[in-house]
Amino acid sequence: MEQKQDNRYNNLSSYAKELHENNKKRIKISGIVLLLLPVVLGLIRWMTDSDKTVFLMIWVLCMFVLSVYLVSVEYLDHVLQKRINGMSNSEEHYDSLLDGEEIIPDKVKEMVRDRLDSDPANDAEKGGDE
Repeated sequence: MEQKQDNRYNNLSSYAKELHENNKKRIKISGIVLLLLPVVLGLIRWMTDSDKTVFLMIWVLCMFVLSVYLVSVEYLDHVLQKRINGMSNSEEHYDSLLDGEEIIPDKVKEMVRDRLDSDPANDAEKGGDE
């Protein structure tokens, strides 16, 4: 029975990792679309000599749709990670959906954490900012 549960967990874990990798690909493709969309719309507008306002509205609408899509991909990935961690009783973290280094350096995170943990009365005595 326990082997069957371990097998199910391993299958679910491998599915979650595969889905995480697919989410990374989705974000990359969305970034490419975000870059190419204005160029394509500009070319179509130039070729047809149409009204600028219509293409601007289409562009803004597409940006909203892509933003909602990207937020939903990130949210679903986050929920999946929480469920896997809840089932395994561990705090295993997947790598970031975005490639490259973290945007916020560790030193800045430590400064913010220290500010949040400090007592506001002590900050007022020090004169606010250091």
